[in-house]
Amino acid sequence: MQSRGLKIAVDLDGVLAESMLVWCERVNKEFGMHLTMDDLDSWSSWKKFSISKGDFYRILDECWEDWQEVPPTEPRIAGKVARIEKFGDIDVVTGRSKKTETAAKSWVDRQRIRYRHFVRVEGWRDKIVLDYDVYIDDAPDLMRLISETPLRWAVLYDRPWNRSVPEMPRVLRSASWNDVPKLLAQIQKALS
Repeated sequence: MQSRGLKIAVDLDGVLAESMLVWCERVNKEFGMHLTMDDLDSWSSWKKFSISKGDFYRILDECWEDWQEVPPTEPRIAGKVARIEKFGDIDVVTGRSKKTETAAKSWVDRQRIRYRHFVRVEGWRDKIVLDYDVYIDDAPDLMRLISETPLRWAVLYDRPWNRSVPEMPRVLRSASWNDVPKLLAQIQKALS
């Protein structure tokens, strides 16, 4: 892809990969629970279910050990991502742990998602210091940081854990990947 517009950071977990579905299956098996993704209605759901933060992230990492089992968030995800190439350069930007980076990259490649760079950061807060115009992400707390940073925009990909995020400047909501092209067109127009 050649540079011809926006610099777009696309998150992996919860935006491209439905890792939390696999997480629910593993938590249910390990802890004898009956969780579904709709039960994950906050960014720190472990508090609600008496699961330690350590167990939450350990199990999420374990989901990536069997990366072939992680489904995409939507059918034909590669084609849907390809529809936004006309808006600029696409990088996959993730807070995946170092030990799951190879598996995560293999997942993206196996899905045939076209991207320029695969970028791993230590955590979601580190994304805001990267030089992107638009972040397509599901992290509720990242939205506040983006909204407070001039010239940064976000497409908030709808998930149960981010539905309580209030409206804020330069944060547009996407119910599905089908909404993303028109939202990027709005952002491109606002930046021109």
